[in-house]
Amino acid sequence: MENFSTQWFLAFYLSLGALLMSYGVFLLFKTERMKEYLLSVAENETPPPSWKKILKYLLLFTLPGLFLSFIPFSWIELLFSLWALLIIFVAGQLILVWQQTSKAILENKDTLKRKIRFVAANMISIGIVLFLLSYVLLERSAILS
Repeated sequence: MENFSTQWFLAFYLSLGALLMSYGVFLLFKTERMKEYLLSVAENETPPPSWKKILKYLLLFTLPGLFLSFIPFSWIELLFSLWALLIIFVAGQLILVWQQTSKAILENKDTLKRKIRFVAANMISIGIVLFLLSYVLLERSAILS
């Protein structure tokens, strides 16, 4: 079971890290396009269905990770799983109060590009951290073997 836990977190770290880094780079280069998308989405009465799907799949991968962080117990994996649940909760709150969220997007259209770039930089840095976590996981599993 320990081997499965290691493989699970390794796949999770690498895939999420690659997604965050690639989408962060995309946001850096296509900031104007994302701003136009956000402004058009904010005019709708309901949030985009794709945002709900992303959160649902992230939750489907985070919950088993939360369980597997106890086999063997690892503070790093437990904190990562709790962090991912916190991100899901915060993003879910933004979707639940979509009327206020869309209003805030429309009211802050002047600073939207700067905020998109800030999010992109955070995505890239979190992606790098996830790759470092996968390295630590591999080192730890090699030591235990």
